[in-house]
Amino acid sequence: MTKYFLLATMIVFMGQICAAQNGTPADSIANWKSDIDYLADKLTRVHPRFSNCGLPASLDSAKEDLKSRASSLTDAQIVVEIQKLLASVGDGHTILFPFGMNKGKLLRIPLMFWLFDDGLFVIDAPQKQFIGQKVLRIGSLRTDELLKRLEPYVSQDNGQQFLWAAPLYCTITDFLIAAGAIKDRNSATITFGNNVNYSFTAEAIDPGKLEIKLVPPKGGIAPAYLMHREANFRVEEIRPNVLYVAVNSMNDSQEKTLKDFGKELRNLLKPYKKMILDLRYNNGGEASKADELFRTCVSFDVEGGRIAVLVGRMTFSAAQTFASRIDQWTNAFFLGEKTGSKPNHYGNERPFKLPFSGLRGTISSGFNQPISINDSRMFILPEIIVPVKSESFFSGKDPEVDAALNELNKY
Repeated sequence: MTKYFLLATMIVFMGQICAAQNGTPADSIANWKSDIDYLADKLTRVHPRFSNCGLPASLDSAKEDLKSRASSLTDAQIVVEIQKLLASVGDGHTILFPFGMNKGKLLRIPLMFWLFDDGLFVIDAPQKQFIGQKVLRIGSLRTDELLKRLEPYVSQDNGQQFLWAAPLYCTITDFLIAAGAIKDRNSATITFGNNVNYSFTAEAIDPGKLEIKLVPPKGGIAPAYLMHREANFRVEEIRPNVLYVAVNSMNDSQEKTLKDFGKELRNLLKPYKKMILDLRYNNGGEASKADELFRTCVSFDVEGGRIAVLVGRMTFSAAQTFASRIDQWTNAFFLGEKTGSKPNHYGNERPFKLPFSGLRGTISSGFNQPISINDSRMFILPEIIVPVKSESFFSGKDPEVDAALNELNKY
C-alpha cells in the first residue's frame, strides 16, 4: 500500500508542477473558480437583464467553460477571459478595469492609439517621433483583422463605442495574445505606415497615466475643444451671432453646479439666435444634473433659436440620455459621428471587487429609457455626418464646428 500511496502522491505532485508551469498554480485554481462564481452571482443580482430570470444558458455555459479551463491559463489570461465574459453581456457599463488587481496584472505598451476614418494612428507616445504615425500591423496581424478579433473582448453599447474603446485594448499585450497577434506579453512589434517595424516593451498599467478619452497630439496643434477638455462646461462666442457651448461632463465643476450653469446660460443666450452645443467629449455623469440645461435649450428653441448639436463616439451614458431628450424635444440638428450609446441603454453602474484576485469593475444596475420604450435605435444618427480624419486632428482643425457654422449660416 505504501508503494501505491507514494506513486499516487508523486502523480499529484507532478500534476501540480505542470499546472504551475503551464498555467495558474494549482492552489489558486479553486480561488479563481470561486471568483468567477462570485461575479456570476453579482451579475444575477445587480444587472436588470438577469435579476428576474438568472443568467442565460449561453452566459452560464461560458462561465462554466472558463472555470474548466482555468488550470491551463495564466492569471493574466484568466483576467482577459473574465473581461470577455463581461463583454458578452452586451452593454458598455458592464466592464472590468484593466488595473488595480492583486492577481493577473496586465501589461501594455506605452502608446495611445486612436481610430480615424483613415486608419489607426498613434496620438501619444513617450517619443515624439511616433506621434502621428499610422499603424499598419501589430505583431502578426493587420490592424483591421486585429480589431475584428478583439471585438468579443470589448464591452460596448454599439459599434461606435467599440471604435472608442478598442484602441486601448490594442495596447494591452495580454489581449493581443488572446487575439493571436503576439506570443510574448512583454513586448509587441508595431509596423508603421512607412513599413518600419519597432518593438515596444510592455509595462505595468499605471491608472494615473492611462487616458481613455481623446487627447491633443503632444507638441502639435490642438483644436479648441481639446485644449479645454478639462472644463466640465464652458461658453465662447465664436461668431458675433453664434454662442459655442461645450458640455464635457454631466457633473458639477469645482466652481459651479451644472444646474447653475444651465440657469446662467439662459441669460447668456439672450443676445444670440444660434448655438453650437458640443457633446463630443461628454461620456456621462449624472443625467438629472442636466435638467436645467435641458430646459434652457428647449426655451432657446421655442423662442426661435437654432441649435447645432455636435456628437460622436464618446457621447455616452448620461450624455446620450441628454442628447436623446434634445433630439426629441427641440428642432436641433445633429452633426459629427453617430453616438457611442443607444437612446435606451443599460447604465447606473455599480462597482464590484472580486475577493481573491481583487479584480475591479462595474455592472449596470438600471435601464435608461429617456423617451420611449419603443426606441430601438442603436445610436443617434446625425443629419450631417462629418468624417473624422487624421489630417484634421494632427493639424488642429475642427471640421465639425466648421460644418455647424456653415449649416447655421443658412438661417
